[in-house]
Amino acid sequence: MKKIVACLIAALSLLAFTLPLQAADEVHLYINSEKMNTDAAPVLVNGRMLVALASLKKLNLDLQWNHETKQVTVASPQAKSKLVLTVGSKSAMLGDTTMTLDVPARLIKDRVYVPVRFVSEAFQADVKWLPEINSVVIRSADKKEMYEALYHGDDLVEARKIAISLPTEDVNTLGSTGEMHSHTFIFPEGEALRYYYEWGNLLSYYEIKHDVKRLVWEGVLGAEQGVYAQERGVRPPEEKSRVYFNLDRFQSDVVHYWKEGGGEMLHGNTRPGKYVDSPMANAVQPIPDEVRIDQVK
Repeated sequence: MKKIVACLIAALSLLAFTLPLQAADEVHLYINSEKMNTDAAPVLVNGRMLVALASLKKLNLDLQWNHETKQVTVASPQAKSKLVLTVGSKSAMLGDTTMTLDVPARLIKDRVYVPVRFVSEAFQADVKWLPEINSVVIRSADKKEMYEALYHGDDLVEARKIAISLPTEDVNTLGSTGEMHSHTFIFPEGEALRYYYEWGNLLSYYEIKHDVKRLVWEGVLGAEQGVYAQERGVRPPEEKSRVYFNLDRFQSDVVHYWKEGGGEMLHGNTRPGKYVDSPMANAVQPIPDEVRIDQVK
């Protein structure tokens, strides 16, 4: 079955997770690291989580609701099979196969909510419930290899490109007071899962864990190196060595890069990665003799 079906399966599987007792509206949903914000909050029914089907549109799904039959049909241009669910029925159709749900689909405030444990049992899905961040995290089938490279791969360049390209729900509350003539990405030597982004004199520090990228700290550089006029969050400890990738906003295809204390500045052209192609992420270049040290076990 094609990739998009697996993506759908992964997304729908999370809805049937058995969760600890808690208010359903406290649960967060991430699809490929992007937080899904919806005005239709999740609900718990008999220990099963139900989520509004419309909240899964980020998976490029076509959702059709038939008011007369009380059925919703989920399809995608890339998939042959369609999923048909009927409100109030424990039976569902995936292509020509009839399947049984633990809890039927429901119509709540004009929204279709779906429990789908049966889907995750029928198909492989990369879905995790993470109680430490009170979140359900989905990796669609076409992104699994990318996340493998991010967390476990030896290719530091590819992992860093992925890290930069991941979305984040966090926004800066501080702003640059200096000239914004270049973008600079700063990584601890040998690492990909945390980095700094310098824009003007605003320095933002990000960390990636459980597929979620968070803005942990931000600071506005002062007149002296290491002194900040303003800062928010927990400032990370100083690393022993860093590597830098500088992208001039007026010459956006040329990158200057160097290792702290290396004494030599290199330059090259931006190149797309194997998994991502974005102007910012393409700034990452291979640093001579650098070896990755932060793979997740």
